Amino acid sequence: MSLSVPSGGLVFWGYLLAFVAASLACLGAAWRAWSIPYAGTRHSLLAFFLTSAAWAGAYIGFLLPVSPLAKHVFYQISLVVGFGTVWAWLWFCSAYTGRAIHRNASAQWFAIVVYGG
Repeated sequence: MSLSVPSGGLVFWGYLLAFVAASLACLGAAWRAWSIPYAGTRHSLLAFFLTSAAWAGAYIGFLLPVSPLAKHVFYQISLVVGFGTVWAWLWFCSAYTGRAIHRNASAQWFAIVVYGG
């Protein structure tokens, strides 16, 4: 079972270009998020955009023609970072809506346990 798109074809280059563009767009958005005046929203957006950029970057590594072991490692990294991106999104939702769930110690420990699992 192959874990990659065949390199050299139009589909491969489309995927590669899409993930490079997504990674660069997320880095640009993180740069822009520095100017948000509210600390909770700023920090959560930075976490969201940086983990999204890392997620797209891991897929770039997965798509490149490297060894099967490296593809497996990039794929595993993308799963871990992608799941972390979901937590960053939830953190942003809590901060942006003015709730304090992201500051609740029980919620933080719950997130750490679930993410660690």
